[in-house]
Amino acid sequence: MTSFINTDEFNPFPVLDYISPEYFCDRKGETERIISAFMNGRNITLLSIRRLGKTVLLKHILHKLSKRKNTRVLYIDILPTENLSDFIKTFSEAIIEDEKKRRGFLEKISGLISAIRGKLVFDDMSGVPSVEISIKDEQEAELSVKRIFEYLAAQKEKYIVAIDEFQQIVHYPEKNVEAMLRTHIQHQHKDNFVFSGSSKDILVSIFSDYGKPFYQSSDMFELQRIDTNVYAKFIKKHFNKANKNIENTLIKDFIKYYHNHTFYVQYFFNRLFEKSGEDVKKSDFDFISELIIKEREYIFYNYRNLLSSLQYSVMIAIAKEGGVSQINSGKFLSKYNLTQPSSVTSAVKSLVEKEMVYFEDGKYQIYDVYFEKWLQKMY
Repeated sequence: MTSFINTDEFNPFPVLDYISPEYFCDRKGETERIISAFMNGRNITLLSIRRLGKTVLLKHILHKLSKRKNTRVLYIDILPTENLSDFIKTFSEAIIEDEKKRRGFLEKISGLISAIRGKLVFDDMSGVPSVEISIKDEQEAELSVKRIFEYLAAQKEKYIVAIDEFQQIVHYPEKNVEAMLRTHIQHQHKDNFVFSGSSKDILVSIFSDYGKPFYQSSDMFELQRIDTNVYAKFIKKHFNKANKNIENTLIKDFIKYYHNHTFYVQYFFNRLFEKSGEDVKKSDFDFISELIIKEREYIFYNYRNLLSSLQYSVMIAIAKEGGVSQINSGKFLSKYNLTQPSSVTSAVKSLVEKEMVYFEDGKYQIYDVYFEKWLQKMY
């Protein structure tokens, strides 16, 4: 196994965040469809399972839109938020981050900060501004939300606002958050929103259940996996650009091996790019694959301690099958000595809630592809 790290060459397979269009694979159709919706005054609800590239796609779209005249973009991740006050803080800080690029931003946002019961503070080391919120009750919180939307409406430019992990709002302790947000958003005539998240059932309920405030208020768009041939072409291009020879067939085999699941494919080829020499061999692929699994063994063993015996047995069975359509079929239960159908149903439900297992294309599958491969190897 050749160890080769070219420190002059940026690894073209980023795994932590969006870098630039050069290091973003495909999604041309998705990008065009979402941008077209915005330009025609429609909002979007973007759904996908975790780690399929939803957030990176959002940032790619916002990057493209930021180049347009009279268009401003905001990205807000509300997964860490626990209540409306947190939402206000996150939203207002995104506005401040955007305004920082313009002259006289402090004077411009001072009114907004005051209106949302906030105070602008600066980090002593970095000088980065943030907002301290002192909201006393739900009435003040609702008024602060109103002020934020009024601020957006008062600007001459069109705002495109991406609210990631939007399903988090259903967990807020305040009442009627959905109705309040819907009321403000429907009056943002020049601005558009994308509501994204990985909790499909919750998001579908928010936007598709009759009687819910957001009912049919946006286009529903479910993100799919990147085509194998397209992904392979992207990967080969970047290896060749770095003077690394790599077989297209091997690339495709390993994309499929990791189920075209964006994060796991991306991370694998990040590691392969880091360690491979000028000629990438099958042994290099196998070495990196084994290495990744080995590095995570302590996490996988810990899963066994966190799950009940039945839950862990069900995980093994699903992994060995590579996905299961009929979880309570006699053939499946008998093959893996799972004797109580009702208990298996409960175990699967719990695993879905823990986001260890997901249901897609008619099959229950393991979320963590590396964990699936480890289970297949160990059992």
